[in-house]
Amino acid sequence: MFKIGEISACELAGEEFPELARREFKIYGVSDPEAPESNSIIYARTDVSGDYAGVRESIFVTKTDVELPGLHESCVQIRAAMQKSMYGVLLERFRALLPKPALQQRDGSFVSEDLKLGANVSIAPFCVIGADVVIGDNCRIGAGTVIKDHVRIGNNVEIQEHCLIGVDDLNTYRLDDDVCRDLPHLAGTIIEDGCLLLAGAVLAAGDSRTTVLGRSSVIGLLGDVGHNCVIGEHSSIGGKSSISGHCDLGEHVYIAPMAVTTNRMRVGDRAYLGIGATAIRDIPADEKQFGNPARRVLEKKQ
Repeated sequence: MFKIGEISACELAGEEFPELARREFKIYGVSDPEAPESNSIIYARTDVSGDYAGVRESIFVTKTDVELPGLHESCVQIRAAMQKSMYGVLLERFRALLPKPALQQRDGSFVSEDLKLGANVSIAPFCVIGADVVIGDNCRIGAGTVIKDHVRIGNNVEIQEHCLIGVDDLNTYRLDDDVCRDLPHLAGTIIEDGCLLLAGAVLAAGDSRTTVLGRSSVIGLLGDVGHNCVIGEHSSIGGKSSISGHCDLGEHVYIAPMAVTTNRMRVGDRAYLGIGATAIRDIPADEKQFGNPARRVLEKKQ
């Protein structure tokens, strides 16, 4: 879990959430229903992991007919017919209670006053860097890049011009008056050591689990990685390619330019997705796939 604050559960109470009244435990952020953690908000789309019984002082948002047998007494289950809408309203309330550091001008960019910088960091003009951001040693941030809230960037990372880091991805809900809103992406974004993001790359924040770009990985020119994705070490996302939300890519994966994956896919270690391919099923380790829909390449027998 990516800790983004310490908000008492009772502060989130109100007409929508009477179950939280007089609950004094702290909420630090959101966590993945497949790996739920204590002191978090958990959006259980269907059933949650069997490991939830060990979770303490958390809020589970479920559909009205979902049972959580063995749920610890310190936790709260909020049932709702419009589950995603309830989750969105809860996250909006949580975000509104977080600290709001002011932006300050620095060398032609606007950065949050709580920005933490390592040694030898270069930030070009016209960047905007939000709250709760940490940037490691020997990093370069290109002109016009936007880094939203709750981002961790490791050492020796290069982010070129006009990249978007930690931004919201499409995951909408509707309020009672039919107003459409996007879920607040509060699960954070991590870029590990040695990564490279070419101009115009997009790395979306997570809304239920942290988005991670693994060590020494690259996102090519105008490539994008969706919310809740975990990209393994030494992987390459080609230019103008798109990794949809909640995908898991292994290590040494190669996604060629203009390739696309559907959401919630798993791509095994050393797998290869060819140029312009559209993957609609999981790709096993060491397999090469091409085409639309993507298919495995059959080796010719000599």
